Amino acid sequence: MKSSVVHFSMVGFFSAAALVGSGLPSRAGEGPYFITYDHHLEEPGNLELAINPVASTPQNGNRFLASWAELEYGTKAWWTTELYIEGQSTRHDSTVFSGWRFENRFRPLFGDHKINPVLYVEFEDINAASKTMQEVVGFDSQADHAVPNAESRAEKEREIETKLILGSEVRGWNISENLILEKT
Repeated sequence: MKSSVVHFSMVGFFSAAALVGSGLPSRAGEGPYFITYDHHLEEPGNLELAINPVASTPQNGNRFLASWAELEYGTKAWWTTELYIEGQSTRHDSTVFSGWRFENRFRPLFGDHKINPVLYVEFEDINAASKTMQEVVGFDSQADHAVPNAESRAEKEREIETKLILGSEVRGWNISENLILEKT
């Protein structure tokens, strides 16, 4: 019963967040990239809320629903900050909070240039029960998702990730390069 209570409160949280977010002015997302950031930051004072669900049925494991909620805020014209909160629910297992990430992007040069640098710094404090599949460096296999939550959430994963983002606008095209450095 305990996992059902947690599951409903998690569903309630994401439902309430979606309702609150639906009444706020919004814009059309981050652009057509899967993982790459460009040099554009959130407008100062703007708050963006995104919920990103992942549903899966691993071949030799239980079905699961994982999700992260993202709160992105334009702190200054040169600084955007984001908080990610994530969790997952696995059928015939449990529902768990799997961690959080805190990300900041800084644009050291004002105005547009041929190449616009952005410095990216992220700290994450998650556990191995995370099933959001949000990682860029390394990956989880189906076997990783079959480990019971009680066992996998005991394994902590803390890391700092930095990126140098270089973005340019050329004849209506956005060209973005992301160099990733990670310390676990």
